[in-house]
Amino acid sequence: MNGHLLFLVFFLVIFIVGMIVRGYYGRQSPDREKPLRDRLRAAVEHEGQLSFAILMLQAVFMIAAVVLYIFFTPQFSWLSLPFPEWLRWIGVILGLFSLPFLWWVQSTLGRSFSPSSTIQEGHLLVTDGPYRRVRHPGYLGQLLFYLGTPLLLGSWWAFFLGILMAIVFVYRTAKEDQALQTELRDYKAYTEQVRTRLVPGIR
Repeated sequence: MNGHLLFLVFFLVIFIVGMIVRGYYGRQSPDREKPLRDRLRAAVEHEGQLSFAILMLQAVFMIAAVVLYIFFTPQFSWLSLPFPEWLRWIGVILGLFSLPFLWWVQSTLGRSFSPSSTIQEGHLLVTDGPYRRVRHPGYLGQLLFYLGTPLLLGSWWAFFLGILMAIVFVYRTAKEDQALQTELRDYKAYTEQVRTRLVPGIR
């Protein structure tokens, strides 16, 4: 197995396992009991039209880019960056580490998880597990994946996607903090106790 194919296999495994974990816990969310139209409407209301549109474009861009990279690499060699192999292995490590971290976050949330930033009826404040150190560890886990992917694949489009998602996550976590402080009574005290919003060491 050549180096390119090996790293591609690692990427697909990380990507598919991550989707399975999110899909499994997403199906347990009370949001699944609502019609799709109502879920989309609530997501747009809470996310904002711009943020929701960026998330949808990100998903389409991600799928299209992966398909192009897998099946048309020779024709799209201009997408690649000449990374040394050791740097690509760092990308593999970041991607693999994001999987157990994502599972930890999702299992801690349980039925409190929602694919969007909507506040559910009877929503409970979760302060256990990774939430003892970071207010939005789910976004941190995704950020590890998006930062590891450019190194793993050696691709400039993945760098673009990673930077875009980092900006979106900073915006979303700030917006979620505002919504949660309004709708959850104890959240203000929680933010004073756990000052890290997204990246450990950065308040």
